[in-house]
Amino acid sequence: MLNGTELKLFADANVLNAMTDKQVKILLAAIEVFAEKGYANASTKEIATKAGVSEGNIFSKFKNKRGLLNAIIEPVINSIFPAVLTEFKTDQLPLQFVTLHAFVDSLVRDRIQFLKDNAAVLKIFVSEVLYNETVRKELLTKFPPLYWHNINKNLNQLKDNHLIVNWDNLEILKIIWSVVGGVIIGYLLFDQPLEQREITHIIDALVKSLAR
Repeated sequence: MLNGTELKLFADANVLNAMTDKQVKILLAAIEVFAEKGYANASTKEIATKAGVSEGNIFSKFKNKRGLLNAIIEPVINSIFPAVLTEFKTDQLPLQFVTLHAFVDSLVRDRIQFLKDNAAVLKIFVSEVLYNETVRKELLTKFPPLYWHNINKNLNQLKDNHLIVNWDNLEILKIIWSVVGGVIIGYLLFDQPLEQREITHIIDALVKSLAR
């Protein structure tokens, strides 16, 4: 069953504004079926049954199964990264990040909560990123220059304060994303646990890898 916050991603992207109640039900049903069975094994007939509508209602709005999938992943591409990169949006790091551990702890816990709140949608999205080159290429275009500017500025500030290794920023980001990305894939695709113990280990691993 979908988490109560799953539709927030779509509401924030104003995707639901042009949808009827019936179309929202179709979207919700598609998220559940795609997340449970995978895109390839899902059918519009099954989605229509779960939504309590006819297949014709799906075709009239979303055209086909691929159109329905796109209606799910495109808002994620357009909305997820501002959320994921929240810690890097400002020009100055918050004052509470006086240690590397405090910075990593805040970064990881916020993102993990976002992951749990949107697990079904993100499972569909991650599967498409892994197996669909077109989606991967589109994803890369969604990192605006301002984000890269602020990420670099924030990491440079951490280095100036001697809180993080004096490596190239791209190397630091690769370390962060290799650890966090592995956790995301394990949780979404392989049902690996992600409770307090695992979260603490993730934070400790990143701190040890990046400590000056």
